[in-house]
Amino acid sequence: MRVHCPSVKTEVRDTHQASRITTPEFRRQALGADRLWAMSAFGGKRWSRAIALLLVLASSGAALSACEYEDAVPVVADTPAGPSRTAPPPPPKSDPGLAQVQARNQAQLDSRLGPRPEGLVMGASGGLGTDGFRTSVPGIPKGSYTITAACVGVVKASITISQSDRRGGTAHEVALDCGTTTSVKLDLHVGPVSAHATRMTSERGLTAVAGFWMVPAV
Repeated sequence: MRVHCPSVKTEVRDTHQASRITTPEFRRQALGADRLWAMSAFGGKRWSRAIALLLVLASSGAALSACEYEDAVPVVADTPAGPSRTAPPPPPKSDPGLAQVQARNQAQLDSRLGPRPEGLVMGASGGLGTDGFRTSVPGIPKGSYTITAACVGVVKASITISQSDRRGGTAHEVALDCGTTTSVKLDLHVGPVSAHATRMTSERGLTAVAGFWMVPAV
């Protein structure tokens, strides 16, 4: 809160004359003071000191009544604007040429694997770029199974058949020479089975594909 008090001129000529005050409140108090000064002539120094004290108190009260009071208004500082964020770059566009090559490779793979066999237990196909592809089934009965697999687009690939729930884990790697069809027989235990197809060369293999069927052995 800010307090503003205008200056007040007070002129006192002597202890027996009324104070001359510029405000109406002071003038009314000065009239009463004249009477008190007159009474002081009969009371001596004691009355003079009392009257002087009253004049000081009256002057202070009138001066305070003339003060202006203003509520302080808090000043809110402007919040600096944060740094602008640039939009992320758009995702790279797929190369239509690579998609066409991969489609041709997939067509060759489907031709080599043939139609979906009866009694299929597990099977899948997909690209061999980066980490290849994975698939799994929640459980199979114990027995012998035939894996038929092929790959197109790279020189060599592999399909690993795993049963990780077994103590120490069980894994069978089926090596593939791409361009041909490979068939192997595996003895598997009861429980879940997973398969992971990957390329076995340093080729990029962006358009390479592989696939397999797994059925009970005859």
